[in-house]
Amino acid sequence: MDYINEFLNFIKESKTVYHAAFNIEKILISSGYEKIYENEKWNLKKSGKYFITRNNASVLAFTIPSDLSNLSFNITAAHLDSPTFKLKPNFKLDEKKYQKLNTEVYGSPIFHTWMDKGLDVAGRVFVKENDKIVPKLFSFDKAVAMIPNLPIHYNKNVNKGVELNPQTDLVPIISDKDNIEINLLDEVAKKLNINKNNILSYDLFLSVIERGYIVGINNDFIMAPQIDNLECSFGLTKALINSKNNKSINIMALFDSEEVGSKTRDGADSLLLKDTTERIAFNLGLNNEEYKIALANSFIVSADNAQGYNPNFANKYDATNSCFLNSGIVIKNAARASYTTDGLSSAYFKEICKNANVKYQDTTNRSDILGGSTLGAISLSSVSIPSVDIGLAQLAMHSSFETAGTKDLYYLINGIKEFYDTHLNNNKDGELSYELCR
Repeated sequence: MDYINEFLNFIKESKTVYHAAFNIEKILISSGYEKIYENEKWNLKKSGKYFITRNNASVLAFTIPSDLSNLSFNITAAHLDSPTFKLKPNFKLDEKKYQKLNTEVYGSPIFHTWMDKGLDVAGRVFVKENDKIVPKLFSFDKAVAMIPNLPIHYNKNVNKGVELNPQTDLVPIISDKDNIEINLLDEVAKKLNINKNNILSYDLFLSVIERGYIVGINNDFIMAPQIDNLECSFGLTKALINSKNNKSINIMALFDSEEVGSKTRDGADSLLLKDTTERIAFNLGLNNEEYKIALANSFIVSADNAQGYNPNFANKYDATNSCFLNSGIVIKNAARASYTTDGLSSAYFKEICKNANVKYQDTTNRSDILGGSTLGAISLSSVSIPSVDIGLAQLAMHSSFETAGTKDLYYLINGIKEFYDTHLNNNKDGELSYELCR
């Protein structure tokens, strides 16, 4: 349970993508990683451990091996953002005697799961300080808003399904104007101990105040917000900092913006991964030809959670290809190539799991239900190397409160550590050889 308790604490402290990136940064620094910057020259050294951040929302960490004679890249990717609601620039709404917040949907949350819950407002605030624009992490650290349901007396058919309009039905209430009319930015400034006039802009989101716990008579499950995809992000980080490889360059890319399509400068569809692999290679003295050879011997594991079997809705799942909580790492398959897994990449990753004594399971959707897309296919548009899409099975994906198995995080950390401890050679197209580098 050590990993689980640590993960739940990570969830507790990671209320938004910016908090999650900051907390990953703290883990890396405490593990001896050096922060370097994209707008400065790099001086990478053998056996060095480094990381960069972009927009305070994406983190890319990597290690340099001691042997540079036959380089390749072991790459993992996940994302730090989750579905939620974002405050609009002019967010104040008044109606009758209540103050409300004008928000818009971020990603694709399950709307009704956000109702009748205590909600924090968290994110980042840009402040002018000494003629500089400075971002500051922010959270009220308490429930300051809620989205109330309509009573069943006014909608007798509510239990038959209700379509919710995010502009009118999902508006958070923050105060009763008969008390004292609140200016939210005044409260933000007070919390940050700054002058409100120095606030230039902000990226603020709703965050569920309840942060997670272990569930089940045998402690089989965890329930928490943002399990998709903070679970994989946390697992990859723990695997990376505990790995040792004296021949391969290990890279972990944790992106922002996956829930809204990844087409941002810090998303998987940016050049962040490509630019970083190139800079590493050229900094280590490789020419362009040698860089391409290193890429040809490389591999990507794209980690994003999977839709686990829900016994209450059995007809939504494939009869022989469902995945289950606490049954191991999920290898995602899709004939339409929305996942990058193919026979070659699946075979290699299964060998990794076997070497690590880690459970794994294959999954695919029903033929009449399309699944989601993932980071792997997006990343391959700029760095085209063999790739497998994996995840951990969870329930209620995109709910404000999701469920995962307590055993699976252990499988992920140990399986990915084995991947990071392995050096890969792609001798011929479709013929892989590998060696452990422990």
